[in-house]
Amino acid sequence: MSVEQTTAIESQWKKVLEKTDGIIHEEVVKQWISPMIPVSLENNELVLAVDVVTRKHYVESRYGVLFGDIVQQALGTGYTFKIIVDPAIADAKKEPSAQTEAPAEKTETAEAEAETAPTQGSLPLAPEGTSAAAPDDPTSLNPKYTFDAFVMGRSNQFSYSMAKAVADAPGLPAHNPLFIYGGVGLGKTHLMHAVGHKILADHPDKRVLYIASADFTNEFIRSIREKRMDAFREKYYNIDMLLIDDIQFFAGQEQTQTEFFQTFNKLRDSGRQIIMTSDRQPQDMKDLEDRLISRFAGGTVVDIQPPEFETRVAILQKKAQTEQVDIPEDVVTYIASRVDSNIRELEGALTRLIKYASMMRMPIDETTCVAALGNYLHGEKGRRITMEMIERIVCTHFKVTSEDIRSTKRSNDIAYPRQIAMFLCHELTEVSWPTIGGFFNRDHSTVIHAHKKIQNLTESDGATKALIESLTIQIKGI
Repeated sequence: MSVEQTTAIESQWKKVLEKTDGIIHEEVVKQWISPMIPVSLENNELVLAVDVVTRKHYVESRYGVLFGDIVQQALGTGYTFKIIVDPAIADAKKEPSAQTEAPAEKTETAEAEAETAPTQGSLPLAPEGTSAAAPDDPTSLNPKYTFDAFVMGRSNQFSYSMAKAVADAPGLPAHNPLFIYGGVGLGKTHLMHAVGHKILADHPDKRVLYIASADFTNEFIRSIREKRMDAFREKYYNIDMLLIDDIQFFAGQEQTQTEFFQTFNKLRDSGRQIIMTSDRQPQDMKDLEDRLISRFAGGTVVDIQPPEFETRVAILQKKAQTEQVDIPEDVVTYIASRVDSNIRELEGALTRLIKYASMMRMPIDETTCVAALGNYLHGEKGRRITMEMIERIVCTHFKVTSEDIRSTKRSNDIAYPRQIAMFLCHELTEVSWPTIGGFFNRDHSTVIHAHKKIQNLTESDGATKALIESLTIQIKGI
């Protein structure tokens, strides 16, 4: 590739990075996005190289949709991106000061895991001869992620309540560890940080440490290479609360899993709180040791679902308040009805609208909203199935209200539709029993009972089977 071509690609990459401002947190950009190296820009595809597969997986899984939208904003509609793993390219472009020569001696396991661990962004190890104890201040926590800034709704009520319970009484065996799982951008990390902030506010002397699982792996491997495992263990064994994000990235990394197993046991056995997040529940995590899965599931496991319409509206209103911008109610409703995937995209849409209106000197109204966001907004077709959608269809069919179906009424004209709705929520979504129960103001055991009853009826009663099939078609057709 000629110097001119390289310069042109780097210029386009600079445009992409500039577009991340206000959309992806600057620390995320610094740690995960900026280190990617632009390789080519042909056929409307931006190819980026990374040093390790973990960085590729992290960016694609957590920021893929947002980053794809940013690429289109920077380079034009129709542009896409692809991330490739090529350590040679990535190493060649690193700053000289960032390059380090690995020791000749390495264990086979460490070598294997080094291929999947990021080489940048890990917490720094303490200087030779000093302690690597965790910081006793909140510098590792995002100051924006507090309980006050969290918008609670039916989709996250249970997880929010459990996080508050942990913050009020950390280390209790019943909720240690606290395992929060759910899709990208739904608030898992926010809740985790909120607990940390609350603990530090109540107990300033506590030592709270937040770290991404990929960074834990990276730091662990560096400690092996630099023969400083004592300092590594001293750091993690002497904290009061460990917050570890995206635990699913430990999959397939045997030596890291072994080390984390020891850290986990050390902390939990001494009554110190552990909170983890993942994109899936423990039982669904592949290439993870059974003993780890057992311990992850041994505390309290909670899920977060995509926010329902009312919560999306509240999130947008809070975001507008934070930005000190007046957003008309019809614009908030318009965005909330069309962006229902996750909170990150919802807030990103509003941020783009605000910036567009400011740059173009246009009023923030529905017309500007459509111009600013374009195909980012989508209509009803293709939306994921949610509990509120199911409830609405069932209520319409049985001519009952949402208030009826969530009330304490037990008459058959209310109880039967409620059981149908609970059954369909379990069949058509990935929501957990407790979350379904919370949505309908019931205990999870009630939901299990309702599901079993309707399941039996569909097998023995043709009318019930036909009804379920009809409602399912209507719900999927929304």
